[in-house]
Amino acid sequence: MDIEGTYKIGLARQQVWDALQNADVLQQCIPGCQELELLSDNRYLAKVVAAIGPVKATFNTNIEMQNFKPPESYTLIGEAKSGAAGFGKGSADISLTESGDFTTLHYKAHFKVGGKLAQVGSRLVAGVTRKMADEFFGKFSLTLDYSAERVVSVDDEKSVTRRARYHRFLYIAAGTTFILYVLWLLS
Repeated sequence: MDIEGTYKIGLARQQVWDALQNADVLQQCIPGCQELELLSDNRYLAKVVAAIGPVKATFNTNIEMQNFKPPESYTLIGEAKSGAAGFGKGSADISLTESGDFTTLHYKAHFKVGGKLAQVGSRLVAGVTRKMADEFFGKFSLTLDYSAERVVSVDDEKSVTRRARYHRFLYIAAGTTFILYVLWLLS
């Protein structure tokens, strides 16, 4: 599954880059992170608690940073394992673009899961994965700049509009059904 997002942060690109290399900042922002241990300059071991549907587990996660182009971009490679709950593997390309007084952080990630996690259902896993990535980058952005904001893409807006139309249809249908039921009772 592929996910991506963009955030606008009111800091210089070098400051955002430095924060992406800071283990304390990363641990603070990773959802469910209990521990983050620096193994070498570009490798970490994290203990993360996550719940996906009925599966709640502690994952031992190896994180490696590769393809460094300071302060422009790098790739995060991760592998998480949790015994019977299953495993997750993925990578995220992170890029930073400076424009005036702010930096745009963009990520594009690809994830695979196996074990019980894969049995939960791909739509649920995709939703939780998207939420966790958004939670991480959102918290990271707000930690650096309290006025940071997520940049909403045209596709996101279309999806929200479709859901809003669907919900409006459901409310109208339910309201009409209720009114017809009341009229039937009164007759």
